[in-house]
Amino acid sequence: MEKMFQVHPFHSERGCLSYLIVDTATQEAVLIDPSQEMEQEYDAYFEAHPRITLRYLLETHTHADHVSLSRMLREKTDARIAMSALSPSPSKDLPLKDGDTLSIGRTEIEVWHTPGHTNESLSYKVGDALFTGDMLLIGGTGRTDFQLGESERLYESLRRVAALPVETVIYPAHNYQGIVSSTIDAEKKNNERFRLAVERRKEDFIALLDQHKPPTPELFEVSLEENTK
Repeated sequence: MEKMFQVHPFHSERGCLSYLIVDTATQEAVLIDPSQEMEQEYDAYFEAHPRITLRYLLETHTHADHVSLSRMLREKTDARIAMSALSPSPSKDLPLKDGDTLSIGRTEIEVWHTPGHTNESLSYKVGDALFTGDMLLIGGTGRTDFQLGESERLYESLRRVAALPVETVIYPAHNYQGIVSSTIDAEKKNNERFRLAVERRKEDFIALLDQHKPPTPELFEVSLEENTK
């Protein structure tokens, strides 16, 4: 059976991930979590694939470790910026909420509100794939100690994701080992935090995440200032 869409990942040297989803029939596309540090790579890819028409720029949340390229790409391409209705940025063309859908050609993108890492965090369900932002990572999850994060809400978001078919492919917004995707099955087996949610160990999960306070991300202040414009 012909694949209705293709996914092309872009992986920065600092571990930030963005994803171009292209409808195979129409070559209409969306770019999830575009980052300024990957601008040259995006330009080169679009130049090499001139039939692609970028329709939407999707943000999973307000990033605190890199500056979004969405506004600049909107000027270049006329694509529309879509992000959570809860996002503090006034730059959104499409304020999204849980259950909304976007379409590129035959490909439908379902919006999931998956808070916890931040209050506004979104995931995007596309066919047999889920683009999880910082909600579910490969071998971990996002932190919950700033940006209106909340461990209990992250637990509930992970419970929702755990109900997906085990073959569902997940694409996170970060990875520092050069990996761009995993599966629900692999994360159920290998991801300690996700397994706590799968096993309904809510109190253990909340205690673990509430104690997890990693260093402030590089570019924290610059990123939040730029990404809320």
